Amino acid sequence: MLKKLVTGQLSLPMTFWGYFFCGGLFIGLIGLAGIHTGHTAIVPLSYILKTVLFGAVLSGITFILRRKITVLGALAFFVVLTQLIMSIVMILGLSSLLFT
Repeated sequence: MLKKLVTGQLSLPMTFWGYFFCGGLFIGLIGLAGIHTGHTAIVPLSYILKTVLFGAVLSGITFILRRKITVLGALAFFVVLTQLIMSIVMILGLSSLLFT
């Protein structure tokens, strides 16, 4: 399934809403649970997982847009790209939690 996601063989709605939105929400909830249970090392790890997922989604959307460029596809691309950059920044900011 991951190969289909990365190579753009899934539909744009499945890639964006299924993997990016729901997958990112689920991983974010795992990080939030880590905060509430006192396991702070889970937070940067959840951002690392989000970054990997968002990179796979961005790759999939890129392959989808190579076949046919649409307004919604371009919008999804920029939203995922923005979130990917923000996840990388958060990993750098929270990396001190992994090494304390």
